[in-house]
Amino acid sequence: MLVIIKKYTTSFLLSIGLICLIISPTHSTDQIPELGDPYSQSLPLKQEDIIGISTYRRLQKYGYINNDPLIISYINYLGNSLSRSTMDITRKYQFFVVQSDQINAFAVPGGYIGLNIGLILLSENEAQLAGVVAHEIAHIKLRHSAEMIANASMSNIPMWVGIIAGIFAGNAQASMAALKAGIGLSAQRNVNLIRSNEIEADDYGVEIMYKSNYDLSEMASFFDKMENSTGEISRNLEYLSTHPMYENRIANIQNRSSVQIKPMKNSTDDYIYVKNILHVSLISDISKNIKLLTNSDKYSLHKLALLYYKRSDYKNAYDTILPIYKLNSNNLYISIAYANILIGLDRIDEALNVLNKVKNIYPLNSVISFAIAEILIENNLNLNYAERLLEPLKLHYNLNPNYLRISSKLYMLKNSDFKAAISRANYYQLLDDVNMSLEVLDNTIRSNTINIEQKRILEAKKLNIICSNPRPLEPIFGEKTCN
Repeated sequence: MLVIIKKYTTSFLLSIGLICLIISPTHSTDQIPELGDPYSQSLPLKQEDIIGISTYRRLQKYGYINNDPLIISYINYLGNSLSRSTMDITRKYQFFVVQSDQINAFAVPGGYIGLNIGLILLSENEAQLAGVVAHEIAHIKLRHSAEMIANASMSNIPMWVGIIAGIFAGNAQASMAALKAGIGLSAQRNVNLIRSNEIEADDYGVEIMYKSNYDLSEMASFFDKMENSTGEISRNLEYLSTHPMYENRIANIQNRSSVQIKPMKNSTDDYIYVKNILHVSLISDISKNIKLLTNSDKYSLHKLALLYYKRSDYKNAYDTILPIYKLNSNNLYISIAYANILIGLDRIDEALNVLNKVKNIYPLNSVISFAIAEILIENNLNLNYAERLLEPLKLHYNLNPNYLRISSKLYMLKNSDFKAAISRANYYQLLDDVNMSLEVLDNTIRSNTINIEQKRILEAKKLNIICSNPRPLEPIFGEKTCN
C-alpha cells in the first residue's frame, strides 16, 4: 500500500482516509439495511453514489470523458436498452465514453459505466459492444464492489487505495496509473473472488443480452478476439487484466446463443457513425488516414468529411459531405457534420436551416436541440428560442460540462446573473473544482444584481455543496453549518 500512496500530498492522503471511512465495512451508518441485500452494511447504495459521482467528476476534470452529445446519446441509448431488462429501480445508470485508445471498460459503484474508445473501435458490431456493456451492468447490479468490501482483508486494501487514488490523484496520468495498480494487485490476491464475480457477471450479462435480443455469439466472438489478440491490439489490451478469463468462458456464452431466434447484430446504423466520430477524435496523422479512405459509400465519405473538418479544411469537407447530405438529409449524423462544416465556412444561417429541417423530422431529439441552441448562443442570436431549446434538456445533460457552459453563457448574454451563477457553479462542481464553484456563488451573493429570494437560494446551494462534498471544506473554527 505504501508503494502506491507515498507519492501523494497530505491533503490527498486525508481524502483517501475520508473515503476509506465511507467504504469501510465497519463504518456505522444511519441508513436502514435493505431487505434481501447482504451488502447493504458494507457499501450502502447512498455511498455507492458518492464513489460514482466522485469518480465521474475526476474523469471530467482531466478531460477523459467524450462529451459529444451524439456520442452520449448513442452510448446511453445502448446502455439503457440493456439495463432496462434488469428492472433496477435503485440506481440511475450513466454510460460514458473515455478518450483512450486502450482496450478496456469499467464499472464504478453507483451505476457509472465507462467504455474506452479503443474497445469500441475494436468491436465489429453493436452486439459485440453490447456484450461488454451487459457484463459491466451485471457487475453493478450484482454489487460486486460491495462484495469486495464485505470480504475485505489486508489483501483488498490495494484495490481501494488504487480506486481512491484514481479519484483524487493530483494529475491525470497518476490517476489512471493508480487505478490500474490497485485493481491489478487486488486481482492477484483475490483470484477466487474475481473468478466467481466474472462467472456471475457473464451469466447475468448473457441474460441481459438474451432479453434485449442481441446476438450472444457476437459476445463470445468479441471475448475470443480479445483473448487471442496479438500485435498492436495486444499491446493496448487492458480489459483482460481487470476482467481475467476463466476456463470455458467463451464456450459457455457460445452455447447459450444456440437458443436465440433471429438475434440482432446492429439495432441501427448509428453504431457505424459513432465509430467514425470516435476514430477521428483519436487520429493525429490526418493526411495519412485521408489517403487510406478510398471507398465512396456514405459511411466512408462521412468519415472523410470529419477528417477534413478536423484539419480545418472546410472546402474539401464541404465537397465531400454535400453529395451524401443531398441523399440523406434526414440523417442525424450527416446533417450535424454538414452543419458544423457550414459554420466553419461562416454560413451560419444555412447551418441553422439544415438543423431546423432535421428538428422538424425529429422534434424531440435532444441532440438536435442542443446543436441549434449552441449555434444561437455562440453567435448571440435569438436567445429566447435558445433558452426554450435548452430548458427541457436540463435533466438529460446535467452531467455534461458543455451544456452547463453553454447555459451559463446564455444567461450572461441575457443579463440573468442568478441563472448564470447556478449554471457556472454546477459547471465547476462537475469538473471537481469545488472552490471555484463556491467562489462563483459567493461573488453573486455579494452582488446587488439579484433579489433577496435569489440570494437565499444561492446560499442554500452553497451550503449543500459544502456539506455534500467528501472533503473537509468547513473551517476548523467558527459556527458549524452541516449536520
